[in-house]
Amino acid sequence: MSESRYPVSSTFNVLDGYDIYRSDNLIIALVVVESQYGKDIRLYRWMKRKEEWKVDLCRMSVRTWKWTEVAAKASEFIEKYNLKGGSAVSPEPEEA
Repeated sequence: MSESRYPVSSTFNVLDGYDIYRSDNLIIALVVVESQYGKDIRLYRWMKRKEEWKVDLCRMSVRTWKWTEVAAKASEFIEKYNLKGGSAVSPEPEEA
């Protein structure tokens, strides 16, 4: 992985990105990339291990997701289960 704001594979050129969550040891982001196959939007989660960023959970294309429906369903769940305000569950996994 190349070291940049978004440490994606060297086969991709990062065009843009949006941090969903970022800490010293975890990045979750939507990243717009370009490769020999064209442009794509991908969801990534990286964890820093021994001072190096590693893909932890996902590195998948989300270009075809129905974003309006995903946002509407997330909003519905937030209301239905009273998830407003602070986070009850930390996005960082516990260290063993």
